[in-house]
Amino acid sequence: MNTLHLGTCNLTLGIACLAIGIAFIGLHAVRDGRSAGSNWSLAAICQGAAWILAGMHGQWPVALTVVLPNVLVAANAVLLLRGALCYMPDPAPCLLMPRPWLAFLLAATLLHAWASYPGAHLDAAALGATIRIPLLLAAIALLSIHAPRNGRTILCALFGIDAAWHLLFVTAGSASATPVGELLRGALTILVIAAQFRIESDNARASLQALADALEVESLQLEKTIEDRNRELHEIATTDFLTGIANRRQFMARAVMEIERSRRYGHKLALLMIDIDHFKSVNDRFGHPTGDRAIIAIGRHCATACRRSDLAARLGGEEFAILLPSTGINEAKIVAERLRTGTQALQVRHEDQAVPLKLSIGIACLETGDTGPDTLLARADRALYAAKNAGRDCVHIAETAA
Repeated sequence: MNTLHLGTCNLTLGIACLAIGIAFIGLHAVRDGRSAGSNWSLAAICQGAAWILAGMHGQWPVALTVVLPNVLVAANAVLLLRGALCYMPDPAPCLLMPRPWLAFLLAATLLHAWASYPGAHLDAAALGATIRIPLLLAAIALLSIHAPRNGRTILCALFGIDAAWHLLFVTAGSASATPVGELLRGALTILVIAAQFRIESDNARASLQALADALEVESLQLEKTIEDRNRELHEIATTDFLTGIANRRQFMARAVMEIERSRRYGHKLALLMIDIDHFKSVNDRFGHPTGDRAIIAIGRHCATACRRSDLAARLGGEEFAILLPSTGINEAKIVAERLRTGTQALQVRHEDQAVPLKLSIGIACLETGDTGPDTLLARADRALYAAKNAGRDCVHIAETAA
């Protein structure tokens, strides 16, 4: 009956662990022992090399097939412990420095070299297990406290089984080193790598999710910032900087729309042209800051006189205009008279002196002869100058379009 040879088992496990360790460490950006995964990958490589050398026992010198494999097994335990130390939030620097561990491995090498002599009366394999068990128990203690929750239980269990197996090896002697036992040990090494791969995969997934959430938040903030900037730019492009009402560009664009709507649905449309009387004398007598306050007051006065569908605008200087959709000549005249008389109640003062403000207003209603907002504005402007020629502080209605 064919049985599994221990040397063949060691060679098979060694090649498998060596391949897995090399493959897993190749996935790490950090390969200098600063992460648990890189340490445990190196541990698998050491274990694989130890099994391969042990599998050549009887064909190679004792130093290569007995002493060196036991030293590599000790290095495996050291790297397992260093990997567990990497989970500590603030480990002592000396624990992660290579020199103390190299000194430890040098001492282990001397012990195993001494144990390999026939007259030493010391089992080298038992000595290796004795060295390995405290390191594994220390790693279990660290993992039980600091390892991530998603892999803590499985890692502690695997390390515990490994320590228990070596304790059994010490108590039962070399008879416990059977092919089946070695296969179980090889499975433990591979499972430790698999558990760490799962931990790192989960952590990478969580990091990517956190990054995606952060990018989504930044994207939403960027969209809001862009919307705010676009809104600000739109206000700058369409709003008069001094009064806060529409500027000439916005007024002309809205006038085109209202003229098209009025002609499409047969609605009336009126336009008021407004000018502050003797505004130059206001600037000359009270200064330009007071003149600016007068313009602001008139702009607000025009805006408060408008309905939601109306549009008040400052066309430039002391000239204002109001667009009145669905409004005939009689209703427009009422609005204009209310604006003119209401101006007298505006409180604009220079020091302790009241600043008198009066308005001249021209009215034009949309007619078939108007080709666009320019002709409508021109007729309203002629009506405004007619009001000024009539003595100012009055309302005048434009003549019918030719």
